[in-house]
Amino acid sequence: MAEEDLSQDWNWLDHVIGTLDDDFVAAALERSAEQLRPALDDVFS
Repeated sequence: MAEEDLSQDWNWLDHVIGTLDDDFVAAALERSAEQLRPALDDVFS
């Protein structure tokens, strides 16, 4: 059985996913506003 070379970095992923458009990158980097849920404070205290 032949040995396979294991990648030591993430460069292989570039070949799998291809290029990302600007809308995808913007959505991935977008931060959602914090949600305040005071009713849950009692559940997790």
